[in-house]
Amino acid sequence: MSREACLASFGLPSAAERSNCRPGALPVELLRSEEPVVLRGFCRDFPAVQACASSPRDAAAYLNEFYNGLPVNAAYGDPAIDGRVFYNESLDGFNFRNGRVDLRRLLQEILDSTGAENPPTLYMASTDVSRWFPGFAEQNSAGLENLSPIGFLWLGNRTRIAAHYDYPHNLACNIAGRRRFTLFPPEQVANLYPGPLGFAPGGQEISLVDFRDPDFDRFPKFREALVHAQVAELNPGDALFIPGMWWHHVEGLDPLNVLYSHWWSESPDYTGAPSSALLHAMLSLRGLSPALREAWKALFDHYVFEAGDGRPDHIPASARGLCQEPPDAEAAKRLRADLLERLKN
Repeated sequence: MSREACLASFGLPSAAERSNCRPGALPVELLRSEEPVVLRGFCRDFPAVQACASSPRDAAAYLNEFYNGLPVNAAYGDPAIDGRVFYNESLDGFNFRNGRVDLRRLLQEILDSTGAENPPTLYMASTDVSRWFPGFAEQNSAGLENLSPIGFLWLGNRTRIAAHYDYPHNLACNIAGRRRFTLFPPEQVANLYPGPLGFAPGGQEISLVDFRDPDFDRFPKFREALVHAQVAELNPGDALFIPGMWWHHVEGLDPLNVLYSHWWSESPDYTGAPSSALLHAMLSLRGLSPALREAWKALFDHYVFEAGDGRPDHIPASARGLCQEPPDAEAAKRLRADLLERLKN
C-alpha cells in the first residue's frame, strides 16, 4: 500500500490551526499546548521567507549572506534511497554518507540537482544558527527571547526524516519549500517500533516504519498508531508548534526546503536531560524480577510521575530536601555530585 493510500484509508486529521498569531505575540496557552498547532502565516514577514520566495537560487544566496564558512555536517545519499535518511539493511550503519563540507558547496549541489528526475539525497540536519549563521536570528525573530530558545536550521532537497521525538518544545518556522509533518502523541511509542537506542541517523532514536510503504506484517501495531496521527502541511511562512516528546515524521516536498526550529525546555539546564535518567533506569532496573520492578514503579510514581506539586505536607518544610520540587541550582549541584560518586561504586 502506498503512503498516500495508507494515510487516506485511515482518514488522518489535520493538526489544529491558528491564523491570527504573529512573532512577539504568541498566546501563553498556545506555548503550553499539549497538542501540535499549525500557525498559518506566522513567519511570512521574515526577511528569510521573503528572500527565499523567488527561487531556490535566491534562497541559497540569502543563506550564504549569513554563513560564516565553518564546515557543516551534511548527509549524502544515493538516488536509490529516494530521500529516506535511514539505516542500512542490517541496522549496523546508515544508508547515507556523512561529510563535513562548506555549505556553499552543499547548496550548489542541491541547486544542480533540481532538474534531476531521481536526484541524490542531500541534507543538512540541525545546525546552530548562532554559531554558523550569525545575525540570522536577529533578522528573523519569532519573538521568543523570554524563553531563551536554541535556533537550528535544517535544509535539503526532497528528503524523508523518520519519525522521532525531541525532548524540548519546538516552534518550527518553514522558510522555503513545502513540508509535511505526520505527528503522533508520546504514548504511541510502542506502536511506532523505535530502533536502537543511542545509534540512529540523527542521534535520536527513530521509528523503523517506512511511512511511504508501511509493512503491516512486520509492524502490525502501526495501524493503531495511525488512528492517533495528525498531519500538518506547511507552506513557506507557516510555522508549527510541536510539544516536547511528540513523535514527528518530516518530509521536504520541494527541490530546496529550509526549516528554522526554535527549541526550549520547561526545566532549567541544571536539572539535566531526562534521557540520562531513562538510560540509568534501563541499566539498574530492567534486569530485576517483575515483583521488584513493580515495587520500583510504585516509588517512581510516588516521587516523580504522581508527585503533584512535590511538597508533601506530612514532612516539615525545613526537612523536605529532595522532596521539595523543583530543586534549586545548588541542590541540583549537590545531587549531581552524589550521583557521580555512587556511579563509581
